[in-house]
Amino acid sequence: MIANQAVLNQNDKIASWVSSAKLGDLDAFEKLYLTFHKKIFLLAKRMTGTTSDAEDVVQETFVKAWQKLTSFRAESQFYTWLRSIATRVMIDRLRIKNAKIWQQALDYDEVLSAINSDMAQVKDLEKMIALLPIGARSIFIMHDIEGYKHVEIAEMTGVAVGTSKAQLFRARKLLRESLL
Repeated sequence: MIANQAVLNQNDKIASWVSSAKLGDLDAFEKLYLTFHKKIFLLAKRMTGTTSDAEDVVQETFVKAWQKLTSFRAESQFYTWLRSIATRVMIDRLRIKNAKIWQQALDYDEVLSAINSDMAQVKDLEKMIALLPIGARSIFIMHDIEGYKHVEIAEMTGVAVGTSKAQLFRARKLLRESLL
């Protein structure tokens, strides 16, 4: 009961900060930043694989959130809205980095060999995920960690639902085989 009350109080604070920030209150937006920047950073680090890229994603996410804050209609939680902005920022960055990122032509045996050689030394799941090919890693994180459905992933990334499913299968298979 006490935990539920704390969540309600936190949700009320967030709603209040969002309302104030929509009116241009930078202090309220700073409170939102301080509340959510670590979660967004962890998501970005999982998807990008590097601290510097994750920091860039966090910065760009909050800049876009500030610019688009008036469009937030509170139909979902603020973090859910913020997470979708971060996901789109990461996807855009990946597209710029490599226009064909989702159809990488890496030989399966090469990928498995590289993962297995590194996995002998690394047993941390986060590090194993970071070693996945970028397309498979991104889909794995969006689906299995963040909870997006394949249809949503397809809409956000511009790939077919079947491609999303294939990349998820690939990621799971590589992770499973690297754990053996």
